[in-house]
Amino acid sequence: MGFWSFMALGAVLLVGLEAYRTYVRSKVGRGSDIAKLGKLDKLEERIEALEGDDGLEARVRTLEAIVTDPKTRLGEEIDNLRA
Repeated sequence: MGFWSFMALGAVLLVGLEAYRTYVRSKVGRGSDIAKLGKLDKLEERIEALEGDDGLEARVRTLEAIVTDPKTRLGEEIDNLRA
């Protein structure tokens, strides 16, 4: 085996090792399925809390009405909300 063949083999091995390290880090970084289920449960609770808040829905409807109204009524609506 010549010098350049040895260098090429070393480079291939180093690239393969780094690819393996990256693969292992990605597997470890994903976490366990149990932890994912816990996060999923928390997200579902937040969604349910937001969906159950009627005050938030009314505020969003008011904002939608303001945004979609002509500009002449925009000032009046803002003044009404300040009062």
